[in-house]
Amino acid sequence: MANEKKRISLTVDAKFDEVLTKKAKSIGVPKSTLVAFATSLFLKQLQAEEELSPHANAIYSLIRENHDIVSDITDLID
Repeated sequence: MANEKKRISLTVDAKFDEVLTKKAKSIGVPKSTLVAFATSLFLKQLQAEEELSPHANAIYSLIRENHDIVSDITDLID
């Protein structure tokens, strides 16, 4: 039985989209595949950290406090 797929819509900074597009092309996969893989990998790492750390809420606080970091992608641009 195949996994059911759901379509989502994301709004990202234009420069971030450019980085995603270039990286997906260099890897040879669709941008949606790259985003899905990266999200899955991040969530698995987050889950592992939650299981290992008695202070998992600190991770969530870090994400909430720094969510604007994703708009600063200067370090991702070649």
